[in-house]
Amino acid sequence: MLDKKQKISDWAKANKIPGKIQAIFTAEPEGGDWRYISREVKGKRMHVWEGIPDEPLPENLQKIETQLDKEHLRFFKKQIMQLIFRSDCGGNYGMLIQANLNTSEQSREYKTFLEYLQRAHSEILCAHAVQAKPFFPFDTSNPQASMQFTLHKGFGSEYIKLASTELYFHILDWLPKTKGTYLQLGEKLREWLHPAKDDRLLSCHCGAAAESMQLCKSFKDVHCLDPREWAKLSFTQNVQSLKIKNARFYRDVLNDDWIKKFFAGEINKGKWTIILNPSHGELLTQSLTQAIANTKPERIVHITGDLENAAKEANRWRSCGYVLRKIMPIEWHPNIKRLELAMLFVPDRAGLLGRKAKVQTAKGKKKNFAPRFRER
Repeated sequence: MLDKKQKISDWAKANKIPGKIQAIFTAEPEGGDWRYISREVKGKRMHVWEGIPDEPLPENLQKIETQLDKEHLRFFKKQIMQLIFRSDCGGNYGMLIQANLNTSEQSREYKTFLEYLQRAHSEILCAHAVQAKPFFPFDTSNPQASMQFTLHKGFGSEYIKLASTELYFHILDWLPKTKGTYLQLGEKLREWLHPAKDDRLLSCHCGAAAESMQLCKSFKDVHCLDPREWAKLSFTQNVQSLKIKNARFYRDVLNDDWIKKFFAGEINKGKWTIILNPSHGELLTQSLTQAIANTKPERIVHITGDLENAAKEANRWRSCGYVLRKIMPIEWHPNIKRLELAMLFVPDRAGLLGRKAKVQTAKGKKKNFAPRFRER
């Protein structure tokens, strides 16, 4: 934890980032995703387990590996590209099977494997085959935007209910590998933002939209934007499960035109909070940043896992008249080095940015009147 705090502190000082850095937001991991994947190791093709660093492989997954080593499944095992086990945070899993099954023998053994799972592993809630184009292993926590997926049902539902909640996610949808922090993010954002009853929320790059569902009671209405089919399916399942009436999903790409169209009508007037969480921490275009700023939102929450891009985004929002009020580092798991940052920007109504620019140009002297950096 100390290394992560120091990393954020060094980043803020190196990039002259103002604003108050809060304590790292984290929670108990509550299990995590695993995958059994074909890799080349020392010149040999073999299957290995990948999960959270330093976490032991659960016993039930060890038993599944033992079963796959049996002779009557050898043709199926050879064709396995990967098996993805998606945790529900309660000791259960949904399974995705990515395999190249070309013969009747391989297909028969695949069905035999499904029958074994249903008979011997009640903790495997569902198992489905997935085809991907292009054909190579994908990671559900960080999928390639260009990949196309086709799901072939094996058994069980396509949706996984997260333990101790009424929230679901589609088995192909994005979620972090460990979900303890993720399940508390919505409540943390509510405490962070203090929304009024008439405030409105637009959540872009929303994924399964679990945090948006948790915020529905705190906002007048909630609008979720994501281009992926699986995100829409997760959203629809959650709206039905939670009986939410004030949320709407838009399956589209966030760009300048979409923002202008969305905020063009009278129906979209009001005090808005906009959450941005671009895939892979990608940098927004300057024109998109300006288009969002032109709608004059009350708050902008920009989440990114790329520190270099985070500094660039902070500078762009400043140039559009928004000051960085708070920074909340997010830790998905203590054994993963990577942090994400949630940065809260608000309109510069006090004119701090203008006064700073004026002082910098006067008599050629440069002084920094940005809010003092503090860490707690």
